[in-house]
Amino acid sequence: MTDDSAVELCEHGVALLRDVFPKRLLSKWEEAASRYFEAIETGRPVPDPHQFNRFAHSAPIAALADFGCGCEELVAPLSAPGLGGLFWHALGCSWTCRVEQSWVRKKFAPRLAPGPPYHVQGWHQDGALGVQFPSESGPLISMTRLLTCWIPLHACGANSPGLEFVRRRQTGLLHFTELDDALLRRRFAPEEFLAPALEPGDGVVFLNSTLHRTYTRPEMRHNRLSVEYRLFPE
Repeated sequence: MTDDSAVELCEHGVALLRDVFPKRLLSKWEEAASRYFEAIETGRPVPDPHQFNRFAHSAPIAALADFGCGCEELVAPLSAPGLGGLFWHALGCSWTCRVEQSWVRKKFAPRLAPGPPYHVQGWHQDGALGVQFPSESGPLISMTRLLTCWIPLHACGANSPGLEFVRRRQTGLLHFTELDDALLRRRFAPEEFLAPALEPGDGVVFLNSTLHRTYTRPEMRHNRLSVEYRLFPE
């Protein structure tokens, strides 16, 4: 981790982390996540089926404890050197990871995607967690304080779905009526859109205000597994 990561995060709302997370640990995560989603998709029983979100094809990371990830391993990636300092710098205080708000997800290449209720996540801001939006847009809406650390479990962004960001720090939440892709393309410059290709060991940290969505292209041929941690002021 370098000071450049902290600058990128504070100025643009998102920082790319290259070769930060141990590949051996991520491999174990990938195996556990694969077993979990295979059980879900084939109808085999899982300890708590109500944890699974059919719309986002995701589950709290605790679901993997029964599929080969021990309790300590569930948060082990957060021990990567320098990561805690980056979180502290962004939040301005000590932080804690809320496991119940941290997720393992599977996103499908378009040609492999199941039917409804599954859908690709559109543009949103994680700071909207727990926020009640008015029916119409108006003044900027205050956000829930949090930080997201997102880690793909294999290469993504080229042949499998990744994430796309708007690299401009926002001062509040955009109303849901403002999150249409065409509207955002008119609102922000082309160079402010970023859809990075990531390799095993890479990750992304972004602010609660950062606009992002699942990034897919029709030619993608592989699905993606990922884990995301939500960090909150302690």
